[in-house]
Amino acid sequence: MEDEAARETIAELERAREEERALRLEAEGLAEALLRFTEPGTFAETLARVVETTAQRVGAAAGLVIAFEEGADGRVLVATDPRLSATAWEAGAAFTRALAGRPVASFDVRQLPEWQRQPEPVLERCGSALHAPLQAGPLRALLVLVHPARAFFDARHVSLVRRLLPAASQALARARAEEELARARELAHEREITEKLTLIEHQRAAMRALSMPILEVWSRILCVPVIGFVDEERCAHLMDRLLDAVKATRARAVVIDVTGLDRMEASALALFLRVATSVRLLGSACVLAGIGPEVARDLVREGVPCGDVVTYRRLHDALKALLPSAR
Repeated sequence: MEDEAARETIAELERAREEERALRLEAEGLAEALLRFTEPGTFAETLARVVETTAQRVGAAAGLVIAFEEGADGRVLVATDPRLSATAWEAGAAFTRALAGRPVASFDVRQLPEWQRQPEPVLERCGSALHAPLQAGPLRALLVLVHPARAFFDARHVSLVRRLLPAASQALARARAEEELARARELAHEREITEKLTLIEHQRAAMRALSMPILEVWSRILCVPVIGFVDEERCAHLMDRLLDAVKATRARAVVIDVTGLDRMEASALALFLRVATSVRLLGSACVLAGIGPEVARDLVREGVPCGDVVTYRRLHDALKALLPSAR
């Protein structure tokens, strides 16, 4: 009797050690899964990691996540088996129960209407399944774990998945929030850049207007003092504004004063000659003032055709020639 009691005690201790070992392994597996859930990554990467890790922890052969929108068939967001990625799903009774918040183990998927619609190659690889709700953003989503054997999933698997789901949902929510925050920052940065570029363009337009103001110094006589430097863009801007002003004031003469230019090159002066030609086509006279002997020699050396344009050394000389009262 004593030997029998001792053997029972030893057997009980062995069972307790085995249970304790199984619980320890399960706890270690859960901790490892939770660590994988919290690894940094995008929402899509986190979702794929959740499916893969959960499938490994419960011993499933494959896993997928199906998202359901109102009035539409379910679409696969991620799948560990490429053959499951192209499948389409309808939410029948089994899926509806799982989406309501309760994981459901299905012993034979061929008995479920949702699975009966799947092609035979898919059914051949999926004997049983475990369906569980997954919070994967604003959509209703279902985590589906499959195994080739029928009746593979039991209450232990359901309990394990139920323990993993809250951490998975938190990891997905965090990944979604981080993506939205990053996108908001990106949009704010783009908006800031756009606003700065707009401001710079407005400032440039204001500077162009200030550096080349169009002044009506006398009735129907316009004067354009040019300050700074000249390029194709500024010249085109001046031409547009000046032609509009000539038309609006019905100017009979325009004086372009280049005395204030930072530098005077033959190429720069050639731009103003084009402006002068455009003004003359509207029926107004156009003269250039502020051209010195050095610039004149450069124009001749560069072969700039300026024979049709009247030039003056000083603005005073140009205005004296054009103003009736100064003659």
